Amino acid sequence: MKHTLLLTHEYYPYKGGIANYCYSLFKFFDKKDYLVITDNTEVSTRDNIINLKLKNRFLKPSYILSYFKLKKIIKDNNIEQIFTPNILPLGSLAYFLNIPYIISLHGLDIKLALENKPKLTKKILKKAKKIIVNSKHTAEIIKDLNLDDKIELIYPSIDIKKECDENKLEELKNKLDIKDNLVLLTVGRLNKRKSHDLVIKVVKDLKDKLNIKYYIIGRGEELDNLKTLIKKYNLENNVCILTDIEDNDLVYYYNLADIFVLPQRYSDKDIEGFGIVFLEAGSYGLPIIAGNKGGPTEILSNKNSVLINQDNLEELKSSILSLNKDKRKELSENIKKRVKDFSSAKDQSNKLKQIL
Repeated sequence: MKHTLLLTHEYYPYKGGIANYCYSLFKFFDKKDYLVITDNTEVSTRDNIINLKLKNRFLKPSYILSYFKLKKIIKDNNIEQIFTPNILPLGSLAYFLNIPYIISLHGLDIKLALENKPKLTKKILKKAKKIIVNSKHTAEIIKDLNLDDKIELIYPSIDIKKECDENKLEELKNKLDIKDNLVLLTVGRLNKRKSHDLVIKVVKDLKDKLNIKYYIIGRGEELDNLKTLIKKYNLENNVCILTDIEDNDLVYYYNLADIFVLPQRYSDKDIEGFGIVFLEAGSYGLPIIAGNKGGPTEILSNKNSVLINQDNLEELKSSILSLNKDKRKELSENIKKRVKDFSSAKDQSNKLKQIL
């Protein structure tokens, strides 16, 4: 394999879809074969990872110093190619560094790039050695550019802790005071696309009919707005946002939940390119309620989940009410079977290794 530079804003242990995607693909490689450069403050310099400030707000263009720093790093480390999951601006750095590069696209990133800097974006894609897409849905976004010979599909994969300490699970249930509750769970970044606010409104309408609790795990820009909504509807005893759950502890929340709910929204600017969290929830056998468009429909169908229209409060409410124990069991069995259709993290990593 050619000596590769992974140039990324996000990398493990930062929590995020792209961070996990890159980490899962590269963690099976021999560390001598690749070097990671990231500017995320949650990732410290260690082993073959360098934390490097890439942007300087006092300069125009803000990444000009990075260009020269990267040129030196590439030379000193005999880098032969670049892999980046950030088409703008890191893809533009790869473009101007003038060595072979591979671009990874995830959905929202490419839509924004084509909207904001269409000429540069198209130049970057056309010059790329390969273009990795995380779903067929993402590939559709660039179908008009006639780049099919460059496109390779590598689905995100899951490789998460499944062992559950029953004693620890019981302790968590006691701590959260979960008894005969119907427990809803959403895991993912706190943004408008995830529709946490819609689920909160449904909880408000159902709390007098059902003994319902809703746990939201994630961080993001909508945190304050969601807290305000919870307070407005007096749902402090029904809805809880958890921003600091470690990956190894997610297993307990997946095990205590009854339904995974993420009825994502869509717009011309913001889409769900794939939705690895649906694979995670499905691997635990959680019945899933999700939106009926975009990348997640490559995982989900009406046979293994409940798919609803975006921003439809009544449809979401009726879907939750319809999922009795028998229906939840049926969906649980079907989604676990579906998850097995997707390659393991190691298999996907081997596919990338062949491309590199």
